[in-house]
Amino acid sequence: MLPILETKRLRMRPPTWDDLDSIYLLGSNPNVMRFLNKGEVQTLGQARKDLERRIRQTNQHTGYWITEQKTDNTFVGWIALKKLEQTKETEIGYRFMEKFWGRGLATEAGTAVLSYAFKTLNLPKVVAITVEANLASVRVMEKLGLSQTGTGIYYNTPCVYYEISKEQHSGRA
Repeated sequence: MLPILETKRLRMRPPTWDDLDSIYLLGSNPNVMRFLNKGEVQTLGQARKDLERRIRQTNQHTGYWITEQKTDNTFVGWIALKKLEQTKETEIGYRFMEKFWGRGLATEAGTAVLSYAFKTLNLPKVVAITVEANLASVRVMEKLGLSQTGTGIYYNTPCVYYEISKEQHSGRA
């Protein structure tokens, strides 16, 4: 199973079916989905399929972590380390509940996931993508040390493409 990761404020664990209500709340928020899925919110059925895919794509080394506050196990969102669509590259991605935005939690979780990617999995590079207008996500990527190196079409959407190498990450420590 994917390992549990912890930070000062967060615990990240593999997803289970018990997370369905939280995944639905996350995906049904129009502000959360503004830059995703053409801005369409998820129905409960879509959230169920989404969670099923996340559980299926989570394996021994990569996949999705449900992110919770350590103090009370409150659902914060999810973070992932997975293959970028139609490439062999490994992507970091995240989606957090709106009430937790602006607290540095995505950066905190991302720092732990990047450390795992480079120190445990020995990956040479990790990438991230978002739509250019998603300035909050771009800011998280930059705080994590990723640099924009291009653009492309991913998940049927024009995106900016960011990356960080193992060497660049090691130099930040």
